[in-house]
Amino acid sequence: MKFAPEKLRDVIENENIITEFQPIYSLNTQKYIGLEALSRGVSGEELIPPIPLFDYARENSCTARLDRICRDKAMKAFSAQGSAPALFLNCAPELLNSDFARTDEILKEAADNRISPQNIILELSSAKKDPYDLMMFADHYRSRGMLIALDNVDEGLDTINRVMLINPDIIKIDRSIVSGIDADKYRREAFRSVIATAGKIGAMTVAEGVERVDEVITCMIMGVDYFQGFYFQRPEQFNYLFSNEARLRVEDAAKRLNISTKNNETVANMRVESYKRIIYDLVNRLSCMEGADYDKELREYVNEHSEIECAFLIDSKGFQITDTVMAEGTEIPGDCTPAIKGVNHDIKNYFYAIKERIEDPFISGWYVSNATGRKCKTISSKMYDSNGNMIVVCVDLKSR
Repeated sequence: MKFAPEKLRDVIENENIITEFQPIYSLNTQKYIGLEALSRGVSGEELIPPIPLFDYARENSCTARLDRICRDKAMKAFSAQGSAPALFLNCAPELLNSDFARTDEILKEAADNRISPQNIILELSSAKKDPYDLMMFADHYRSRGMLIALDNVDEGLDTINRVMLINPDIIKIDRSIVSGIDADKYRREAFRSVIATAGKIGAMTVAEGVERVDEVITCMIMGVDYFQGFYFQRPEQFNYLFSNEARLRVEDAAKRLNISTKNNETVANMRVESYKRIIYDLVNRLSCMEGADYDKELREYVNEHSEIECAFLIDSKGFQITDTVMAEGTEIPGDCTPAIKGVNHDIKNYFYAIKERIEDPFISGWYVSNATGRKCKTISSKMYDSNGNMIVVCVDLKSR
């Protein structure tokens, strides 16, 4: 639909922008882990999508102004609501450069709206022409506590190279791959390629644009972490978010997934009771110790169990409080980096499921470890220290 230039100009000049939010769901926890902010222009009773607005802004050299208006509106709305875990915030491709990053404009706006940097996930476009600009921008804001999501990722070699260069925390898989994936072998192969790339760098994944339950189930079986799309919920203002219909759809998809995977070989061979014993035994051993002894006990426990690759502890806010304790003799490839104390895990399923009391113990599927580059499975459960503070205990198992 074409909009008159005068109408677009008036929207920008008068800052007639509203923010709608679309939840990003975890099927494992049956909760949403964050909200993507989507801006809309308002002209009378008409809503104007962001594409014509930004096209007009580019043609009239006011992209930075429009981007700032959209961010400001999004942060104010998110801050006023207050209960959502994380804000996914888009940035105009033209601004994804080191010069703009050095202004720390986004960081200042977050502070003005009392939003912690740890609660912001910056969505960067994988279509940005200069990948090194993208890398510098991502590194700058990541060093200030924000997470980085790469948007619209497909199977193209150029896109995959950008993923490896930027090392995003989250990869959003483009709807061109997701749409119809249940009935299209080519899309499944492309999806599998992106999931494999995410596994190599330890990134979480989001399937964008899901509209049917069969797409959800196919993506979940193939290893995706989160979902976003009309099947669960359309973008809405906060007044209309989190409807019972959305919750029921999440629950229904989880039930259908359970039925679909009953005869799956991987699921059938999971030694669930054995996994529970491993994590509960470690929890019991740690529960009677002081914090100074945690690393030593983790090391002893890991070396007693040949099936364990590593173990670590996370506090109630998602921050790692021990080293990632590896089994003796573990070879770590040069391109792999075990997480260290202070790393934030708050969007990871193994933390979120425990914190929100969704599943305890939590048992992940198989994925490629960021610490070793090999397949592993994470098991987590909670314990309480001598001061009554919750700690999440995590163990990574080796692939057999």
